[in-house]
Amino acid sequence: MREKVRTKPGNGVLRGRRLGGSRQPLKPARAGMSAVLGLILIFAVLPLFGILHKDRIAQFVNRPITKVRMESDWHRVLEAEMRKLLADSMGTGFFSFDVSGVQQKLEAHPWVARASVKRVWPDSISLRLEEEIAIALWGETAVLNSRGEIFTPSGLERLNTLPRLSGVAGSQGEVMQKYQKINELLFPSGLRLTALRQSERGSWSLTINRQFEVTVGRERVMERLQRFVALYSTDAAFKNATIESIDLRYDNGLAVNFGDSDSSELAVR
Repeated sequence: MREKVRTKPGNGVLRGRRLGGSRQPLKPARAGMSAVLGLILIFAVLPLFGILHKDRIAQFVNRPITKVRMESDWHRVLEAEMRKLLADSMGTGFFSFDVSGVQQKLEAHPWVARASVKRVWPDSISLRLEEEIAIALWGETAVLNSRGEIFTPSGLERLNTLPRLSGVAGSQGEVMQKYQKINELLFPSGLRLTALRQSERGSWSLTINRQFEVTVGRERVMERLQRFVALYSTDAAFKNATIESIDLRYDNGLAVNFGDSDSSELAVR
């Protein structure tokens, strides 16, 4: 049924009827203004509070570094050495801690290939070390790593089981490659290359099983060694003999110095 529209004098037109319930009074604008004033007051007081208590706040936030979290194991770096390297930096404030300086100090250690140092709030550092991998001794005082680089750590006596390589300055890459090829050739016969040397004139000599010396010369190095391996593998008497040295610098044979026999410098063809 269509609802009629009624009018009252002076009140204009009343459109429709009011739907159930009484009208809720509007919230006064005063409440919103109070919230704004409260926020303004907070932001005004905070700087003042910071000024009055800045030393206490700084002390709370910039706490001294007192703990070290080791994220990796190490075997070559001694714990006493690590303590000494970090001693000057421990106790430094969190934000004052020189991450870059400590990283450089750690990487200056001969056994450290790479170091990662991170601050962990509130009072710790996270430390990860990647140690050098020693492949061989180089000369009398140095070591070769897995990248063919030379480094000079202390305590070489702990590495006396490594093969010993030597050569002229800058030849470590060539010597290491030659070592790998010769070792692959010897390995099937039960022989182990324990030392390899290249002279200034380019002549090669080596030590096998830490027992006897082999002089190879400059030319046809792998061919001469193959001849030696073939004889060693097929001649039982030769294989079981006590050998002091072998000279491979012959076109079609080799010379053997037997330590327990009168047949020294015997030419084998």
